Amino acid sequence: MAWECSDCGAREPGNSRMPICHHCGKLVCRKHREMIIDSAFSPALGDSQSRVAVHCLDCRLTFHPNAANVEQGTPSAQGLSA
Repeated sequence: MAWECSDCGAREPGNSRMPICHHCGKLVCRKHREMIIDSAFSPALGDSQSRVAVHCLDCRLTFHPNAANVEQGTPSAQGLSA
């Protein structure tokens, strides 16, 4: 089964898994995912990297409007989204 990005229809190569937004469950490719340190995750998990969650752009803007994307090469990391 080929996984397709909900935003652009891009497919992951081979049998690679595609991440999903942890709020809405939408499949998102590398170009459209937003990696956000989610404050809802317990600080007891350790460093901030253990609290990173995948978001689609809509959910990032809705639930984390002031959060920075921690992954380079994605829309908010490039300053293209608010």
